[in-house]
Amino acid sequence: MGRLLLLWRLIARDMRRRPGEAVMLLVTVAAATASLTLGMATDNAVADGYMKTREATAGPDVRAITTATDPSALAQRIADAPGVDTLADPVPGFSTTVRVNGQTENTAVEGRERTASAVDRPLVTSGTWVRSGGAVIERGFARALGVRVGDRVTIGGRRYPVVGTAISAASAVYPWGNWASGPGPSDGGGRIWLTTEDTRTAAGDAPLLHLLNIKLSDPDRARNWAKTVLTDDLRGQNWVNTQPWQNFVDGDTRLLRGTRPTLVVGGGLLAAASLVTLASLAAVRAPRDHRRAGLFKAVGATHRTVAAMLLAQHLLLTVVAAVVGVTVGCLTAPALADPSAGLLNTAGRPTTGIVTAATVLALLVALAGTLGPVLRTLRSTTVATLADPAHPTVYRPRLAAMTAYMPTPLLIGVRLIARRPGRAALSALGTAATTVMVTALLTFQVWLEADTAQGMSTVEEIRNAMTGQVMLGVTVALVALSVLNTVFLSWSAAVQARHTLAVTRALGATPGQATAALCIAQLLPAVGAIAVGIPLGIGLFALFSAVVVTPPGSWLAAAAAAVLLAVAALTALPAWLHTRSPAGRVLDAEPA
Repeated sequence: MGRLLLLWRLIARDMRRRPGEAVMLLVTVAAATASLTLGMATDNAVADGYMKTREATAGPDVRAITTATDPSALAQRIADAPGVDTLADPVPGFSTTVRVNGQTENTAVEGRERTASAVDRPLVTSGTWVRSGGAVIERGFARALGVRVGDRVTIGGRRYPVVGTAISAASAVYPWGNWASGPGPSDGGGRIWLTTEDTRTAAGDAPLLHLLNIKLSDPDRARNWAKTVLTDDLRGQNWVNTQPWQNFVDGDTRLLRGTRPTLVVGGGLLAAASLVTLASLAAVRAPRDHRRAGLFKAVGATHRTVAAMLLAQHLLLTVVAAVVGVTVGCLTAPALADPSAGLLNTAGRPTTGIVTAATVLALLVALAGTLGPVLRTLRSTTVATLADPAHPTVYRPRLAAMTAYMPTPLLIGVRLIARRPGRAALSALGTAATTVMVTALLTFQVWLEADTAQGMSTVEEIRNAMTGQVMLGVTVALVALSVLNTVFLSWSAAVQARHTLAVTRALGATPGQATAALCIAQLLPAVGAIAVGIPLGIGLFALFSAVVVTPPGSWLAAAAAAVLLAVAALTALPAWLHTRSPAGRVLDAEPA
C-alpha cells in the first residue's frame, strides 16, 4: 500500500508541475485509439442503428414484393404459412421519379392509410403523417433533395406539399430505398409515402406493385424462410421477390467500404505519430528520471520499484487516453455509419474486441516510446546514476572525412544527426506518416476527378464524399500531430545541442550558421521520409482501391516542398531562440 501511495504522489506531482507533457500524451494516444475505434465500430454502429429503428417502427422480418393485381389470396396463403407471426395488409406502390428544386431523383411511392399498420409503422421525425394531398418523405431522402416540411414536390405530374419526414426499417436507407424497382436494392432512390388513394391516382398508367411486410416467429431465420417456406406452390402464378431484414443491414453498410480502411490505416499512422511524441517526451524526461531513479536506488528501492515508478505515469495516462479514444470513437461512429440520416443513431457500448484492440495499441505505443530510456536507467549503477557523468562524443573518422569540405551549416547539421540518430529516425517517422496520408489524399482527388468524368451513381457520390471527408479528417489530425512533434523535437534538439553549438560558435561559427545547422538536422531526415512516404501513399491507395493512380508530378512536388518548408519554419524558431545568447554565457552556465 505504501508503494502505491508513493507512486500516486509522484505521478500527481509530475502532472501538477508539467501538465503540458500529460496533455500531449493524452491527446496523441487518444487520437490514434479514436481513429482505430471508428474503423472497427462503424459496422456495429450500422447494426445498432438499424435495430433501434426496427424496434421503434415495428420493422418487418421479411419484405415481399409482388406484381399481383389482387394480392389478397397470396397474402392469405402467406399469413397461414409456417413461421409467420404477423402479416400487414398489402401496400400498393410504384417506381417513378420525383422532381424538386430543379432536380429529379428515382423514388418508390408507397400508399398508406392514416391508421398505424400492424408491421412497418414509419416514425415521423418532423411534421405529420400522410393525409389526403400531402406527401411524407424518408428523412435521408429529404435531406439529399434539400426538402423541408412545407415545400412542394412533383410526382407523376402532380404537385404535393411535403407534410412530414419519417424513417423506416422496411428497406435500406437512401440511396437504396427504392424497393419498387424490382429485385434487390436499387442504386439511387428514396421512399415517399402518400395516402392509398393518392398513390393510385399518382401512378396513372404505371403498373402497381404490392408490398407485404411479414413478421416471423423467429426473425433470425428470415434468410431461410423464403427458400424453405415461400415455395412455388405458395406463390402460385404470382411473381414474388423477397428481402430479409439482414439484407437491409448489408445494404446500409455498403457506404462504409471505402471509409473503414481509411480509418484503420489512419489509426496506424496516428499511432506512429503518437510514438514519435511519446519517445520525444521520454527523451526530455530521461535526465530527471535518471537522477530520480538513482535517488530511489540509493535509499534501497529495488529494480522493480524503480521500473514501476518510471513507467507508472505513462501507463496510467495511456489507459486514460485509450478510454477517451474509445469513447470518442463510439460517440462519433453513429454519425459516420449513417451519412444519409435514415436511422435512429445513438451511441452504443464498445465491444470487447474494440476495447482490447484500442488498449493494446495504446500500450504498445506507450511501451515502445518509453521502455528504452527506462531499461537504460535500470542498467546503470547507483553511483553512475547519481554522478551523471558526461557522455564523451564518439569520434567517427569516416564521418569527419566525409563532412570536412561541406559548408559549415551542413557539416554541423550532419554531425548533429550522427550524434543522435534516434531523434532523426523519430523525426523521419512522423514526417513519413504525414506524407503517406497527404499523398493518399492527393491520389484520391485524382481518382475522384477521373471517376466523376466517367459518371458516378448516387451511391458512389455519397460513398466518395464520405471517404474524402474521413481522409481529410485523418490528414488534418496527422498534420496537427506532426506540427506538435516537429516543434517539440526541434526544441529538445536545440536544448541538448546548446553546449555543442556554443563551442562551435566559440570556434568561429555564426549564430545564423548554428540556426541553419539545427534546421538541416531536421530537414535531412524529412527529405528521406518524403522520398519513402510518397510511393508508400500511392501504394496504400492502390492496395485498398484496386486501382493504380498517380497524382501529377507538380502536385507531389508541391506537397513535398510544403512539408519541407513547414519543417524548416517550425524548426527555425526554437533554433533561433537558443542561439540568441552569447556563446561565452552558455559555456559558463553549462561546463563541459
